[in-house]
Amino acid sequence: MRRILRAIHELPEGERDATILFYLKDQSQKAVASVLHLPVTTVNNRLHAARARLKGELLPVMERTLAQSALPADFADALGRIVRVAGAAADRVPVALSRLGAHSSGTEPFETGIKVIDLLCPMTQGGSIGLFGDPRVGKLVLVEELTHNIGKREDQPAIFTFVKAPDEIDAYTTLLADAGPLPTVVIAADEASEGALQAARPFLDVAVFMSRHLVEDGIYPAVNPRKSWSRLLDPAFVGSDHWEVAQGVWKALGDIDESGSVGGRARRIRNFLSQPFFVAEAYTNRPGAYVRRGETIAAFAALLAGSYDHLPEAAFLMCGSLPA
Repeated sequence: MRRILRAIHELPEGERDATILFYLKDQSQKAVASVLHLPVTTVNNRLHAARARLKGELLPVMERTLAQSALPADFADALGRIVRVAGAAADRVPVALSRLGAHSSGTEPFETGIKVIDLLCPMTQGGSIGLFGDPRVGKLVLVEELTHNIGKREDQPAIFTFVKAPDEIDAYTTLLADAGPLPTVVIAADEASEGALQAARPFLDVAVFMSRHLVEDGIYPAVNPRKSWSRLLDPAFVGSDHWEVAQGVWKALGDIDESGSVGGRARRIRNFLSQPFFVAEAYTNRPGAYVRRGETIAAFAALLAGSYDHLPEAAFLMCGSLPA
């Protein structure tokens, strides 16, 4: 870290200021341009130049460090088998992924333990997920919970690459060209702007939109299920049962504002998409819940069938499993 900071401070003044504000102070290119009284194009050019200098300076340092900390020869076996999606297979998964354009290295849904994600926005190992929404709607908390849940599973190491949209998409494109596909990628945006979405869309398998209205209603994670999507939500990949339940949930949510049993069922489903998080236990005083994907699908199938219409709507808010 000291070597990296020294390399940054050794940059030419213009490149140094832009780099510190953008990477260390987490300012957007537009904000950096405003602070430095420069056009955004000039800031972008300076960041490109700075990245080229830092790459030449720091790559040899990293190569030496990695050589000194070489992994054991059996590391891959210990970590787990890496499955490449290529060629033909009887289960049609590679064909489905190829048709969907997924960037996945896995051949089955990547269980996160978060109901709304596993049901409506399925991920895969090595895929990419975009997070969009206004500030303070819980994007970072969602990422922390994903990291917590995946990190607890011995067979699925939690490795994430973070990209800020739209400002860092150009750098991400360059990184892909230089390094090839990366582990699970999170492309986050400060707000659900059309520019951020359009810049990130070509790289996304999953897009999660978070809503301030849901926050105000006390529903966490505040994922807007009708706006969020996954290219992997396909019966050839997730199975027909999962796909049919997801379609039923989306259809039911269109009746949120209705009265009577139809509207009540829709609101029970909406409430049950909420869930207490492990990483928020200290703030909510609720124990976190991890829900297996199969349990999630079965639970929403039961809700769609009306099996829980006799319980009050509030009973389904912020719980993991269905209420007794």
